Amino acid sequence: MTVFALLELFSDLAFIAMTAYLTGRSRFIMRCIRRPFNPLSQFVLVVLFAFLAITDAFNTIPWGAAPLITVQLTGVLLAGITGGTAAGCSVGLIISLFIILADNSAAMLQAIFTIVAGILSGTIRFRLDIHQISPAIGASLAAIAEISQVLFIMLVSPATEVKLTATALSILMSASSVALFLWIINWIEAEQDIYGARAAQLSLDIASRTLPYLRLGFNTHSATVTAQIIFELTKVDAVSITGRYKILAFVGQGADHHKPGDPIISIAAKQTVASKVMKVINCPEDRDCPVPHCPLRSGVVVPLFSGNKVIGTIELARVNNEALSELDIRIADGLANLLSVQIQLAEIDQQRKMREKAELKALRAQINPHFLFNTISIIMSFCRTDPDKARTLLGSLATLMQQGYSHKGDFIPLEDELAAVDAYLEIAKSRFGDRLEVAVNVENSVMDCLIPVLSLQPLVENALHHGLFHKLGNCLLCIDAYREGDTAIISVTDNGVGIPPDKLALIEASKSDGVGINNVRNRLSSFYGSKYGLTITSQPSVGTEARICLPIDQILPEKSGEVSNANEHQN
Repeated sequence: MTVFALLELFSDLAFIAMTAYLTGRSRFIMRCIRRPFNPLSQFVLVVLFAFLAITDAFNTIPWGAAPLITVQLTGVLLAGITGGTAAGCSVGLIISLFIILADNSAAMLQAIFTIVAGILSGTIRFRLDIHQISPAIGASLAAIAEISQVLFIMLVSPATEVKLTATALSILMSASSVALFLWIINWIEAEQDIYGARAAQLSLDIASRTLPYLRLGFNTHSATVTAQIIFELTKVDAVSITGRYKILAFVGQGADHHKPGDPIISIAAKQTVASKVMKVINCPEDRDCPVPHCPLRSGVVVPLFSGNKVIGTIELARVNNEALSELDIRIADGLANLLSVQIQLAEIDQQRKMREKAELKALRAQINPHFLFNTISIIMSFCRTDPDKARTLLGSLATLMQQGYSHKGDFIPLEDELAAVDAYLEIAKSRFGDRLEVAVNVENSVMDCLIPVLSLQPLVENALHHGLFHKLGNCLLCIDAYREGDTAIISVTDNGVGIPPDKLALIEASKSDGVGINNVRNRLSSFYGSKYGLTITSQPSVGTEARICLPIDQILPEKSGEVSNANEHQN
């Protein structure tokens, strides 16, 4: 073999390696390989490997007087391995026509076997996924195909001269080419998996740190904190978060002319919002920032979604054209997905809060006309017989109505909640008469403890209406509040008729019809988590205890004020 032949051999392998590398780096072609059984994928794979097979047929390596060393089966075998029987057969047919037209020796026999090789290699793709076809399997298939081709030609045309050394080199070249192609594809896939794992870990770290802020809504404040966290962890040169029309946050290079609150000026970001697809920026012209001398030259812009609607973008940018990496693209894509989920969860949380506020209004509206009519009737009956009692009841009604309609916040000191409960009990005693006895034992250490508004009064109402009202004997209602470590315990206990076990199970599962108990339970769980909340124990004919546990000094930051406007992302 001459030096020229060796160079040709290495040239063929280099061409195969280059094709494999470009194929592995092309997301579109790899998507076709992963899902080969549709018309578009079949067409793409047939064109790719037909070109490879024809190029290999041209690059035959001379051996003596005749060009006997060839790797033209490589393209056919790879078409079958990646695209299945249809692709293998199609490429085999194309290369067969090329062989016949080229009028090579034994052209017709080679043409027939080439089609058969494409069909046989395609059957493997039906049985195995592309990731299961290792380079060793591909090399074995290529070697078997080359040996079978030689045996087929010798069997059909015994007069054909076969040079063993050239044949062995052809087998070696085909096996090496297929194995090299599959090895490069698998190597690129493994490399991308590593990038994906690193990107996923970094995205999860960012998501865990940004979740408390994005729960407040997608607005300028939460976007600014989120962008700063992403900037610190990803080490990119700039991070931008926008709404549909305005910049919400910008951290890093270029912050002097990309200011929060200003309209979006990057054409790339506008195109991402309009097209709903990721845009990779490889040069300043792709970004198309109208400000001269903008330092940002490359980056990736990914849309943020709420459902199917684009609500904004996130961009990771670099000041160097070559600095943007595959890892940056994967991080940006993963972050956009996670942030979109968090934003949707924040909107769901906002809807839940609105529902709870509506239920709270329903609780406040429980001072309904029927209750008001009965109370006024009782007061009127005492106006002549016991004016002082009537005046006292009228004052209790005024206190109760003031508590129900004037307080607009989420929290109230326990002392004020007890004052409203005391006013309610004064009115209730006028209906129960001497049957009702109330005992209140509250430690001074918990008097200033903040509790969710209207969390105690519904429990008292429930105890009176469902536990004590139907009891014939003496009725006892006890309200106790005390401190255990950093926890405040508030209990409402009655010696009433109790709650049947089946109904108690529904109450514990928040499936009962009562608005008051469900609202109290849901709000406590929302404010403090599963560690605290409301528990109810009851025994029929003995009584019921409703107990509230809540932290004395811990009020969640987002509950201390109004939640920021979640609709700001529309700006």
